[in-house]
Amino acid sequence: MRKNITVEFTNERIIPSGGLAVVGAILGKSDFVKNCNNMKVDCNHPQHQIKNGDVMLTYIGMQCMGKPSFDAVHEMDDDPDFYKAALGICYAIPSAETLRQRFDLIGSSIRRQVLDENIKMLKSNGVVPSKQPCGYVPVDMDVSPFDNSKTCKVSAPVIKCKKTPRKKCNFVAEVRKKR
Repeated sequence: MRKNITVEFTNERIIPSGGLAVVGAILGKSDFVKNCNNMKVDCNHPQHQIKNGDVMLTYIGMQCMGKPSFDAVHEMDDDPDFYKAALGICYAIPSAETLRQRFDLIGSSIRRQVLDENIKMLKSNGVVPSKQPCGYVPVDMDVSPFDNSKTCKVSAPVIKCKKTPRKKCNFVAEVRKKR
């Protein structure tokens, strides 16, 4: 059962992972977690009480915070109740070892399902992606709730398309530092 998270204006410090509640709400609207839990994976795996959906939600949360290393899951130990509520994790936040072992067992078996769920998620939330002149679709996700619209990035890299090297694009294709 999902707990409600109240968003209110305050003068207190805001943590960058606060945006995970939005990620959890969007994922909670789909059948992705239910489908992951129904996947047949070797039943002899360790920590069988931790569902595949919880493993996937934990790793998606880590990816959204820019922490792709399995060991980064220990950062969630500081406030597990928040992370469980924000992402919709039912049982527990898995350890780094459980994440690593479960992903080894799952492998690429759910790649097609993940891609299909991404499309469903975008459509159900009214997102209509459009491509850049060079053919790529820009994707920018940030779980930080800060308004950075008036900041100037110093030494930001110039990003160019491989197909049309003279056109600048807003996504990662080939990164070259400004000279």
